[in-house]
Amino acid sequence: MTVRWKAVPWAAGVVLLAATLLGARLLDQTDASPRAAGAPAKPAPAVGGVTVLGSVASDPPESAVGPPALAALLTVEKLLVAEGQAVAVGDPLVKFDDAQVREKLPQARAGLAAAREDLVKAEAQKAGFPLQLQGQELKIRTLRANLKEGEEEFRIGREQFERVLDLRLPGTGQIRTPAEKVADRAENLDLRKANEALNTLRATIDGEELKLQGLKLTPVDADVRAATAKIAQYTATVAEAQNALDACTLKARVAGVVERIYATPGQTFGPASRAPVLWIVPAGKRIVRAEVESEFAPRVADKEGTKVSITDSSNFAVTYEGVVRRVGTAFLAKRSQQDALALAPTYVLECVIDVTDPAPPGKPPLRVGQPVRVSFP
Repeated sequence: MTVRWKAVPWAAGVVLLAATLLGARLLDQTDASPRAAGAPAKPAPAVGGVTVLGSVASDPPESAVGPPALAALLTVEKLLVAEGQAVAVGDPLVKFDDAQVREKLPQARAGLAAAREDLVKAEAQKAGFPLQLQGQELKIRTLRANLKEGEEEFRIGREQFERVLDLRLPGTGQIRTPAEKVADRAENLDLRKANEALNTLRATIDGEELKLQGLKLTPVDADVRAATAKIAQYTATVAEAQNALDACTLKARVAGVVERIYATPGQTFGPASRAPVLWIVPAGKRIVRAEVESEFAPRVADKEGTKVSITDSSNFAVTYEGVVRRVGTAFLAKRSQQDALALAPTYVLECVIDVTDPAPPGKPPLRVGQPVRVSFP
């Protein structure tokens, strides 16, 4: 009696299975038979269609800000914006302590001012160089004239002295011998001084001639070129110092919304810091970057300009419209796997899709970074 009751559930299961199979066959036969008049036909599945994964992005892309590109450790002094705040291009975002770089600017400006003064002097010397040459030439001509005049006076004086030597000696009436004349000439102080003065003047003229030759060989543009190069150097130094000072205040490069702030007052950033100070999501156009794997690439190759359907990955009932802007020309690693530490990145063909309306009425807006599905026709 107990065995018989245990067999009842098995028998009931067999009967239920047979009824299910019979019902399924009848349904298949009903679908295969002609449809009743007015019954809607089932839509045929799309031929060649493909659905791929993607994510929403902004155009221009999201902006990671900072830290300043300076070879120094800088400390956050003040946050000038808050998360969720809208900013325009050029709006200040974060102020860093600039004590390390502030003092370099006046030093560079002082060097630039000195270089400009050197240039003024060099240009004045260059402008006055022709006059300098003329002055040296005039000096030499004057010295030569003085020499000529002195030589003439010396000649006249010597001739007068020679006539005196030819006279008879007073008292004796005798004529001087040649030896006596030589001795008298050597003992005459006036002739000796006049001759020494002429020799000194000749040496002076030789020295001034050498000066004139040196002036003619002088590269008059050298000082101007050196001062000009110095100005260029200090101008670059001033610009570098000013840029370093300006860099201590981070400013928005795009208009958008401050989405996330990583920095806090007192936090230190340096050349080795990899984390951004904050993120800005630009306002304006939204796109979808669809990732097509290699086996589906031929089915999207000619889809540029084609309308596609974009579906929220968490709610398939919410769809958006888009147009394919570009189909990639190369298989590259997924953007999420581009880090050098990725051991085996997946290579995909990326398609850029312009979202027609990222916030249509009655639907939640598409947000940057949101995962979606893209259905190509």
